[in-house]
Amino acid sequence: MIVIVTTETHKYTHAALAEWCRPAALQRFSYWKLFRRRALPYATYIFTDFDRLSPWELELAAKAFRVLESAGCRVLNDPGRFRRRHAFLQLMHRKKINDFRSWSPELDESPGRFPVFLRTQAAHRGVLAGLLHTPEDAQRALQEALTAGHPLSDLHFVEYAAEPTNTGIFRKLAAYRIGDTIVPALSVHSLDWIAKYGAAVAEAQQYEEERELLRQNPYGKHLMSAFEAAGIDYGRADFGIVGGKPQIYEINTNPMIGELTEHWSDQRLANSRHARDAMAAAVKVLDSAVGKPAVRLDGEPFATQFRRDRRRFFMSPWMP
Repeated sequence: MIVIVTTETHKYTHAALAEWCRPAALQRFSYWKLFRRRALPYATYIFTDFDRLSPWELELAAKAFRVLESAGCRVLNDPGRFRRRHAFLQLMHRKKINDFRSWSPELDESPGRFPVFLRTQAAHRGVLAGLLHTPEDAQRALQEALTAGHPLSDLHFVEYAAEPTNTGIFRKLAAYRIGDTIVPALSVHSLDWIAKYGAAVAEAQQYEEERELLRQNPYGKHLMSAFEAAGIDYGRADFGIVGGKPQIYEINTNPMIGELTEHWSDQRLANSRHARDAMAAAVKVLDSAVGKPAVRLDGEPFATQFRRDRRRFFMSPWMP
């Protein structure tokens, strides 16, 4: 059995994967459910969605990770090693995996190179303002974000690192790490450098190129280095190619997983099926045998959390 742990409101992200992985049993737990169980089934556990957890929830998750690991379960993604976006991007730059940098206004850091953009660290809102080309632009965007109510600690500047293909289209690439395997995913094509959701701008040539990327996995070793450095065993890396080198924008531990069922290009649909099958095969390898004793989760601090929750069922969750 495989258990993917997410926040309650974002369990839907892995619904399709649960269907693809049959007959292997893939269950989706919320952290709320996990923290309030006295015992957990023996299984492979994948912890995700760290940027949506409070500090106390993140600590509980890290302790649960260690209890499960000590009991012999295979456990992916240690919550205790989670880095927020700014720290992650700084790590990637320090390790020379990325060429671009990030700056934290919370630490009184100002961009040292331009252009940059401003964004939040938590959630997945994307860019708060367009490209900023001067220190004055950066300070103005920061002040506007603070005036709008964004906490200083949640903001960071990111250096622009994008490059269109020879057809003028921006292509954002993606690949999953699933245990020991890197599985390339579908690309996003856009006329806009952000390329968050994509648009109907790609032609047959781009989908043929995508086919080769899926099958050859040319950036697999580079991406594995990034996952290893970040301490992430499961997730999706979003990246672009700039100057012939991958530049990793983020690693999302709780990515939206799905499959294209309608598209004008038969090649694009075939690419989607290929990515689906490769991902399902890699996840099935993680499956753990059932029948072993459940793992007790009744020590501290879980017992205290359980007692406090019972007394304050309709109140905000207890924190120390």
